[in-house]
Amino acid sequence: MTRRLRRGAIAIAVALVVVVAAAPARAADPTWLLGRWELLRDPDGGAQDSMEFSREGQVARRGGARYTGRYHASDAEVQIDYKVGSQSVITTLTPSSDKRELYARSAVTGKNAVYEKRP
Repeated sequence: MTRRLRRGAIAIAVALVVVVAAAPARAADPTWLLGRWELLRDPDGGAQDSMEFSREGQVARRGGARYTGRYHASDAEVQIDYKVGSQSVITTLTPSSDKRELYARSAVTGKNAVYEKRP
């Protein structure tokens, strides 16, 4: 009898592992990102601009030139793929711990431009 119980328990455990492994992974909830973000400061002296993130995964950058693209957000970073002419420009932003600011690290100087969430 205990052998049957043991086999049954093993079968149930294997079934649970298979079900859990097959479940789709949940994407991070990007609600904190949605809306308009304005450039607060740029140590490299970049022009004033803003970004607007939509629920549909699209982003629009406004400033001197206007660019549109798609984004993917996690709790650790926001990756943006802008289309500039026929080129794809990928930018990675890092949110502050309270998600009220986004940091854009300059590939040239290593300094961070800071964007702030606007109401």
